[in-house]
Amino acid sequence: MRVGGLREGDGEEREDDGNSGERAYASPNPAWISPVDHRLPRAASWTGARPRCGTDRQADRKGVLASCSHWNSELIGSTLPRTADSVMPVTAESGRGCPSANDNRLLITGKTAVGPIPHSGEQLRASGDERSEKGRIVKSRRRSRRRWGVSRALVAVPLIMASACGRNVEEVADILLARHVHTDLYDAYPGIPSPAGDRVVFADYAADSRSLTVYDVATGVVRAVTGKPAGRSRVTWSPDGSRVIYVDRWSESHGVWTLDPATGQESRIVDPGEARLDYPRLLPDGTVTALRYAGADTAWVAHAPRSDRATMVVDDAGGWTAPVRSPDGSAVAYFRPADGRAALAVTEIATGETRTLAAGLQLGWDRRLEWSPTGGALYFAAAGMDDSLFVGWRVPLDGAPAERLVHDGRDVLAVTPLADGRIALSVYNTSTAVGLVPVTGGEPTDVTTTGSTSAFLPSWHPGGRALGFITFSWRRVRMPIDFDLGVLDLDAEGVPAGTVRVLLSEEGEDYGAAWSPDGRWLAFHGHLEQSDDIWLVPVDGSERPTRLTRFGPGADTGEPDWSPDGRALAFSSNGPPLEGNPGSVYTIAVDPAAGLALGDPVRVQLDGFDGSAMGARFSPDGERLALYGRSSENGRVTVYTVPAAGGTPTAVVSFANGEPYSAPEWSADGASLFYSRNDGVGPFQVWRVDILTGATEQVTTGVLGALQPSVSPDGRTLAVTIREAAIEVVALAAGSTGADDGSRDW
Repeated sequence: MRVGGLREGDGEEREDDGNSGERAYASPNPAWISPVDHRLPRAASWTGARPRCGTDRQADRKGVLASCSHWNSELIGSTLPRTADSVMPVTAESGRGCPSANDNRLLITGKTAVGPIPHSGEQLRASGDERSEKGRIVKSRRRSRRRWGVSRALVAVPLIMASACGRNVEEVADILLARHVHTDLYDAYPGIPSPAGDRVVFADYAADSRSLTVYDVATGVVRAVTGKPAGRSRVTWSPDGSRVIYVDRWSESHGVWTLDPATGQESRIVDPGEARLDYPRLLPDGTVTALRYAGADTAWVAHAPRSDRATMVVDDAGGWTAPVRSPDGSAVAYFRPADGRAALAVTEIATGETRTLAAGLQLGWDRRLEWSPTGGALYFAAAGMDDSLFVGWRVPLDGAPAERLVHDGRDVLAVTPLADGRIALSVYNTSTAVGLVPVTGGEPTDVTTTGSTSAFLPSWHPGGRALGFITFSWRRVRMPIDFDLGVLDLDAEGVPAGTVRVLLSEEGEDYGAAWSPDGRWLAFHGHLEQSDDIWLVPVDGSERPTRLTRFGPGADTGEPDWSPDGRALAFSSNGPPLEGNPGSVYTIAVDPAAGLALGDPVRVQLDGFDGSAMGARFSPDGERLALYGRSSENGRVTVYTVPAAGGTPTAVVSFANGEPYSAPEWSADGASLFYSRNDGVGPFQVWRVDILTGATEQVTTGVLGALQPSVSPDGRTLAVTIREAAIEVVALAAGSTGADDGSRDW
């Protein structure tokens, strides 16, 4: 699946579920009730601390901190009692209002339930059959290891999002620490502020390498601090803010590294040898903690300063993610992902006692967990199963209800407590639209914002009187699977006439509208009948779609393109998944009268090419194909042309960071190609390359990115996807949350 040039599951880095290396996705069938579901159970049970009124809390400025003046209504499974018997009964009754301090009833605001509502009327309480798990904590290498039982009070209630009651809003000012236009088309990684909040580090991905950029908050100076390619990941700061810490994933340079942001000097401080390390943290005394993977074993280890030898702290840390030690060194907090969800747990290092603080979390790619400076609360970004956005969370360890931290209706990618008591949120700004720009260049004009939530991947009607594109609702938490094909009519001057309307809406994903040259047929990539294939449907909707290819699920097929004579389609696909095909270009012959395939797809031979081929466009004369190729050696993207029947590809232009999820676009005269690129600074833009000379020039301008170019039939206009993609790091106003580290009775 693609979203504005993205496919679900794409990216150079696959987050682990435990140590499997596979990215975990949320189940599409949440096993809990939606906050807008009006079906209420007759009775429910509250697990953990009873919700308390927080009358002295200041509430949300434009949604920064959602907090009820009488009751914090955004609840997470909070710290559980040590035994499963301490369960407070709660009854669901209709009505409106906040509970008194002595009222244990479930709050109902209108018809929306606030609090832990069980799914399908089932009662929820901590399991009376508490589970014990075995593990080891090693206090010293000289001391024998001893087994300890981990008592886990299981949380039956995931995150529940609901409306607040009696919410009073006060305006408080936040501070924008830094705004970074990120260059990673696959996903967004958060900006991380230093403990003092005076600098912010961002990571960008290009050509299989991760570079780092540091912003000085006081001066606004931006400095790229890395020069050589490396697989930098899990970026954090040292406790004193003097160095940036990260793990290099590349095998030849794997280990824990530090970077001096003033000089750019990088030093490897831990070399794990044959083992693999992840989630490193530098402690004030110079010790490095990290997860260590050695074969099938996973341990949480500590490396003393200037030592590559690991001391095991917890020798059975299988399934852990993002472990971080408490400020006093007595405990470790971590996530336990499983089946697309995750639980938040804290383990006492001395005894091995484990408490589960929350469950049902959806985590992003960049998973991180932070303690408050005094250890009274944990901070992280996650989403509930019914959430459409990632939000920030503050979870006190004393059993008080958790607080939900949101900002202007945007995804929160990370939460960082600062040394002065403020909380910093890393928020994601993203949107897509279709714009028009002359082929001679300029800033694209948005033509689709009115009438659709988001739009991308434009195409032209053969008469030039309409634009086709994909419409969808953007969600960072779960990539949308309800793509539709939209259309916008244009007048004789190319000006939008009317509003966006639906061109095709089938089950699942409708992707890549391609009108046949005679205007009778619409070819598209779809998931009908559990497929991942090319389909054909009459434009007038008189017949059901016909399946042209039979690759099946997992083929990752791209959008089709018609040959000028309307007798063939070209597209890229991973092909039959069992072939281990990294990406190839195919053509398939089509009967334009009957709308049927005349045979099986034919893989276009790319002699001498080693990499993944993506996208395919016929030249105006139908003799050649243009495509993107990503090198398997260095990750660079190259624009190629190749005879339509196959042969040796001709490289036209190569660059570090391209947008390979559409295809290069031919100019009307076939002499040049349009493509989108980004070389590590600023947003993606559309460029033109002369095929004969290789000369390039930038076509689109503006603060927003432009990609996925499509040339109008008359050759005068480009339709492009306009994409905003920026990370903002915002420090919430002092006192708005977190300054007391959970000492208040919420």
